[in-house]
Amino acid sequence: MVVNAIAPNTTTASSTNRAELSAEDFWQLLLTHLQMQDPFQSTDMNAMLEQFVTIQAAREMSRLSDALQRVQALLLLGRFVSAQWEGEELSGTVVSVSLSGSPTLGIKVGEQTVAVPINSIWAVATEQAINFSTQA
Repeated sequence: MVVNAIAPNTTTASSTNRAELSAEDFWQLLLTHLQMQDPFQSTDMNAMLEQFVTIQAAREMSRLSDALQRVQALLLLGRFVSAQWEGEELSGTVVSVSLSGSPTLGIKVGEQTVAVPINSIWAVATEQAINFSTQA
């Protein structure tokens, strides 16, 4: 059995983000695996491809969920919201949005602005809807 050394410049992983497996990385790993497998105990290729597709689909769904949450946070600017945060019920107008990490909303409550995570919001209304509801 002949084993060839892998040259240091044959890796295709991005130096900026080694935590992600690109399609090129997967195909390189698959090719290497096929070259080194025991010919008498072959690997089920369908199982390997299913694993790759499952990993990629989960990653993309996570990215889509994050993107939708950021859009939702931006759409709440200027809206009157109610939130449950740190054991306290807050109601006020969303005056700012922070998109670093998990989206956080700045809610103006009286004279102060309170930062709350978007997942703590439980009710949303426009200022016009509030004005109409109180005048009725």
